[in-house]
Amino acid sequence: MKKILGTSLLIFIFFLPGLSQKSNKLKMQDMYNAIKDAGIEQPDFVMAQCIKETGWLNCKRCCLRYHNLFGFYKSGNKCMRFDSDKECLNYYKKWQGKHYPKWKKKHLKGTYYDFLKYSKYATSKTYNQELKGFVAWVRKNLKL
Repeated sequence: MKKILGTSLLIFIFFLPGLSQKSNKLKMQDMYNAIKDAGIEQPDFVMAQCIKETGWLNCKRCCLRYHNLFGFYKSGNKCMRFDSDKECLNYYKKWQGKHYPKWKKKHLKGTYYDFLKYSKYATSKTYNQELKGFVAWVRKNLKL
């Protein structure tokens, strides 16, 4: 009986992280697909932003509880609230549409990292450097 319990516990310990990663990857793929379906440009970068801002869509102490997938703030340093993830994606699309095309027209060789810095979305000096790892993960693990 002890052997069965011990073996079961070992199987549970070794396979649970894999199951968790798989379900988390499915969650990430669904969000990536929603970003693409919303017509947002540079979806790999935007998904990376979502991952960074929401702690892999698991954050309990961030704006995610208000369907704020990207850490948007309003005056008074208050987290913007959305009624749904779709509403937040629509907001991002409008925000991007207002700023990105004008910037891209002037900066033909600029990257989305440059745009995020220019638009003051990337407020810390290390934001874009941190984002690069998430972009690499998105490109490696999700169906683009």
